Amino acid sequence: MKTNVNRKAGFTLIELLVVIAIIALLVGILLPALARARASARQLTCSTRVRNIVQACVTWANSNKEQYPLPSIIDRNNTTLASTATPATNPSPAKDNTGNILSVLIWNQALVPEVVVSPSEVNSSIRQDNEYRFQRPQGITGTPNDGTQANWDPQFSGTPQDTARRTTGVGNTSYAHIPAFNVRINERLSRWSNTFGSNEAIWGNRGPEFANTQNSGTTIATSPLANNSSWQLANGATGATSNTLLIHGGRQTWEGNIGYNDGRVNFENRADPTEITYRRAGATTNATLPDNFFVNELDEKNPPGTGVLAGTNNLLLMFRDGQNITETAANPTILGWRD
Repeated sequence: MKTNVNRKAGFTLIELLVVIAIIALLVGILLPALARARASARQLTCSTRVRNIVQACVTWANSNKEQYPLPSIIDRNNTTLASTATPATNPSPAKDNTGNILSVLIWNQALVPEVVVSPSEVNSSIRQDNEYRFQRPQGITGTPNDGTQANWDPQFSGTPQDTARRTTGVGNTSYAHIPAFNVRINERLSRWSNTFGSNEAIWGNRGPEFANTQNSGTTIATSPLANNSSWQLANGATGATSNTLLIHGGRQTWEGNIGYNDGRVNFENRADPTEITYRRAGATTNATLPDNFFVNELDEKNPPGTGVLAGTNNLLLMFRDGQNITETAANPTILGWRD
């Protein structure tokens, strides 16, 4: 009489390897999709933050004769920072740097510190300010120096190169803006207001340095872009290996969110969108060219030899403190910051 022996069912080695291979294949397919989804979510959040900054400026303008915040005007009595104007007059345009402008908006609760740092930030020297002081801030150099009449927290840092801030070598924002220095020679100052200009970029993700430009020391100026040739990234840490390429773009391309004066925010896939143009100075052929957001091109208002405050083409930079701007200088040195 035979006895039936029940064997336990199980995987053979080949079956197990097949299952593992299928799982590995699915993971390989899903991981890039998940990475793209995360990147897309960060880009959308970043877009919302740029829009929040633009809207905060517009809200400010509604109560201030259509002008966006100018720390030099707000602190005309030097109760936050002592005047550094040359000659010693008020208002002091040196106060109109990136850190002070955003600090004014945070102080007035139009923004919070988290909003001014991109969720896609890649530079470890830029991070959220978790110690913003709304009462009796430190770092006051004006009178009185106890902070009781402060107009913003002067220790909020616009760039990692700002001095006398809460943390040395740390910046508290990811975003660049047009030069907003309150001085007559600033051709772009008229854009620092609620103009509703659909082609006027005012805030956005910062960008790299491009070739065909001069960046000597702290002076940022440019030479003409010949004909209609394409912009090439400059060599070095602020150009071809710039952190800004990795925020939303790739290893060799810039992409980012740009906020315009009509309130819209576009995700641009190049630094010089074909629909945003400027007119080249003295040109009779190829006179209208795509406008690079991060280059001070020589346009009809910007003759050769002039600097950042000349010209009306789009220009987005981050501006550090310590500016020495005079009312009479034709080409003042502007302290910009790039990474």
